Amino acid sequence: MTLPNLLTNKSAASLAHNIVRAEQVRRFESEAAMVVGCSLYELMERAGEAAFDVLDSHWPNAKYILVVAGNGNNAGDGYIVANLALSKGAQVIVACEDPSRVLDGHAKQAQSEWLAAGGELVSFADMEFEGVDLVVDALLGTGVTGPVKESFQNTILAVNAKNLPVLSLDLPSGMNADTGSPLPVCIKADITITFVAIKAGLVTGKAKSLCGILKFNDLGIGPSFFELATLQGKTVNWKRLQPLTCRVPHANKGHFGKLLCIGGNVGMPGAIRLSAEAALRTGTGLVKVFCHESSAALVGATRPELMVTTSDLEEALNWCTSIIIGPGLGRDTWATKQFQAVMAHLEQQHKPLVIDADGLNLLALSDDYTKNVVRELPHCILTPHPGEACRLLNQSINDVEADRYTSCQTLALSFKATSLLKGAGTVICTGSLNVDDRQMFWVCDGGNPGMATAGMGDLLTGIIGAFSAQGLPPQQATVYGVCAHAEAADKVAREYGERGMIASDLLPALRTTINSL
Repeated sequence: MTLPNLLTNKSAASLAHNIVRAEQVRRFESEAAMVVGCSLYELMERAGEAAFDVLDSHWPNAKYILVVAGNGNNAGDGYIVANLALSKGAQVIVACEDPSRVLDGHAKQAQSEWLAAGGELVSFADMEFEGVDLVVDALLGTGVTGPVKESFQNTILAVNAKNLPVLSLDLPSGMNADTGSPLPVCIKADITITFVAIKAGLVTGKAKSLCGILKFNDLGIGPSFFELATLQGKTVNWKRLQPLTCRVPHANKGHFGKLLCIGGNVGMPGAIRLSAEAALRTGTGLVKVFCHESSAALVGATRPELMVTTSDLEEALNWCTSIIIGPGLGRDTWATKQFQAVMAHLEQQHKPLVIDADGLNLLALSDDYTKNVVRELPHCILTPHPGEACRLLNQSINDVEADRYTSCQTLALSFKATSLLKGAGTVICTGSLNVDDRQMFWVCDGGNPGMATAGMGDLLTGIIGAFSAQGLPPQQATVYGVCAHAEAADKVAREYGERGMIASDLLPALRTTINSL
């Protein structure tokens, strides 16, 4: 499949940024291994060796290692790690469901080699944590999609309760590999090393906390695997994007868009001010704010480059080339009036539109006629957080977060718009299918927990609106906007730390970020 022209050639070719569904790995890894002349047991050995290298690098002083092993191939990886650690002089115990059970397939060979080396097996019920320096999690692999059985749940809970360092093999046990959701409990790892390809569930939502540091090893079969497999998407960040086009020497402000920012109801001037100032700092030529008259003075204060108006919305709509609506908009009569006026204008004049915050909430409450106006727009972007997404989808937040890919895809297809779902590992999806009737997801692997503060979403809306106003198509505007936002926050976190970060802190870093590509 041809990817949109977003990534640098180096990034586009990197296997470490490809994400796939777990069934693709199960389906094609043996064939890919065969292509390079690698048997499946040799592949298991490579996985164990790669995991042990991570163990030895990050916990070189671990003398007592507990490996918790399941009954499948993931357990085979664990037995190989155990054997390697034992050969290096560590004290190693393998805990399993039934020490008398002989495993099947290639895991059986790994188990036999462990026992032949004098390795010890204990049951989950008899495992002890006293003196343990590190837990290696080899309980469950990617094939688990339903609730984990009770004995494994109890083992997962026991490991988590001890708060010991944990290295997970392929994925934290108990996690749905495609969604990242616990089933219903999941190991909380310090480091996860995943094999062959990045599984989609590892890079978004709760999984970002459960995986710890995510490492990747293709076991030497990556190129042959991706000749066979179908991508679900790519992870992206600012440094891996194509450089922005240089500005021509004779440029004037009209070349870089006229963005209208609509919001700022009574008592809520800050949100639309953040959006508008972010749009200026992202390079928009002209930015005008339409807000409630009570907010006008505060929106324009200390930022004379912003134009502010409180009357004649139609004139402002005719002036602009792109629109954002929602930050600080509210849901009262004034807000509804402005929202409906924008929809009426766009029914007649299609313009790029970004809908956020209460704009999304009003869209969720709208009739089918209004929703169809949005669906007919060729350049529309929806930017919900999970709470806004649940109202648009008529689901609970838990439902939305349980499968962030499906939630984002459903929004995109329902409104025929480019959609993102905010949160750790923001997911981006377009409202149209590719030539092979599939969706391509983009997942941002930048950003940090310091961004969990008021106004960050408003800032993002302005950044995306700015890229849209400067002529980027919706998908590119959204990917560049999300990545620039995350990179600016990471710069602030590196200099000052995560705690106490506020949205306006990102504005200086945003300016340096967009000039760094």
